[in-house]
Amino acid sequence: MLTPRQRNLPARGFRPGVMFLGISAIMGFGWYKLFHGIREANELAREKMWARIHLIPLLQAEEDRDQVRRYYADQQREKELLGDNIKVYNTDKFVRPTFAVAPPPTK
Repeated sequence: MLTPRQRNLPARGFRPGVMFLGISAIMGFGWYKLFHGIREANELAREKMWARIHLIPLLQAEEDRDQVRRYYADQQREKELLGDNIKVYNTDKFVRPTFAVAPPPTK
């Protein structure tokens, strides 16, 4: 029986054990998603690296074809400017150009 001074106030909210289990479940799901995302990011980085590794020969071949095209264009231009019997260089050995000089654009 209640005395006139006592009040019967119901507890508000969930019990602490239920609250702890809910928060733990939410945190566990968050950690699961975090680890899953890290694993996914590592897999994507590995795939990107292997894609680049496999593209290197193709890109190198493209560069080589461009170098050969430029080399023959330079030879043709030299032949037009200097004629057939003038040697510009002291050797016949191919030296890979270190920079490319493009002719000025024609209008």
